[in-house]
Amino acid sequence: MKRSASLAVLTLVGVVLTGASYEARQPRPEIHGIEEVADNLYLLSNPPPPAEQSMLTGGNTVAFVTTFGVVLVDTKLEGYGQDILDLVATVTDKPVTTIINTHTHYDHSGSNTEFSETVEFVAHANTRAQMAQATCNPVANCDAFKGENAQYLPSTTFTSRKSLFDGDDRVDLYHFGRGHTDGDTFVVFPAVRTVHTGDMFQRMGLPFIDVVNGNGSAVEFGSTLMRAVDGLKHVDTVIAGHHTVTLSWNDFVNFSGFFNDVLMKAKQGLASGQTVEQVVDGYVKPDRFSDFQAPPRGVTTLVQNIYNESQ
Repeated sequence: MKRSASLAVLTLVGVVLTGASYEARQPRPEIHGIEEVADNLYLLSNPPPPAEQSMLTGGNTVAFVTTFGVVLVDTKLEGYGQDILDLVATVTDKPVTTIINTHTHYDHSGSNTEFSETVEFVAHANTRAQMAQATCNPVANCDAFKGENAQYLPSTTFTSRKSLFDGDDRVDLYHFGRGHTDGDTFVVFPAVRTVHTGDMFQRMGLPFIDVVNGNGSAVEFGSTLMRAVDGLKHVDTVIAGHHTVTLSWNDFVNFSGFFNDVLMKAKQGLASGQTVEQVVDGYVKPDRFSDFQAPPRGVTTLVQNIYNESQ
């Protein structure tokens, strides 16, 4: 097996085993709680470090209390539906009426089927297509929506931009291109100047890019980030896919610069005939990105994915 293929398989296996280790771990990790980050907007996150282990409860869930009900963004791993409902009930007696999935992965859509059949599910068209696949790797979570559970597939989709509701209740959905997957959604709450980035901005470090199951792209990830920086207006607060606290708009802008710096150096290395190992050995993180983590293993995976796509 070629090195590039081996890395892709090992990355996939690592993600799957992460899910398996989660299922085997006892007791089941609890959601950290429900924190108000702005008027009517709440974050349900993982416990902060040093308690952070593996995937814990899954991706960050956001609850937005509107005039008519509660809008959720992402539903974590399987088995957390009632936990989410219980926490939401501590801040409002309104029902969950809408669930937006930022992408298909099992740690962001795992509890979709544990909500009321009356909930409207919303996602990018490519995410809906991935959820509806006849077969998929467990990471993509399509098996969750087979048979009677097909009713939980998104009934509302979009391709580039869509707005839900009006006034202070408005939620804006954006898709800027391939990145973590081919169906990533940025969810903006204009009234409180906040965006949930899903896994297009996972944490203060190099991202996992699902090039195996999600049609993600290490090369296009950079331009997608730049389009997001240019296209998202009037945002102050950023909720990343897995970071345990809210971040600033400047953090997101710097993340785009950090990622694109690695991308540029990988492209330069490829053009000059360097190997992946030579690029990684020569990589020096600029001081302006000191807040971001770039371990050699993560740099190696990213550069290899860039080489795979570019050759």
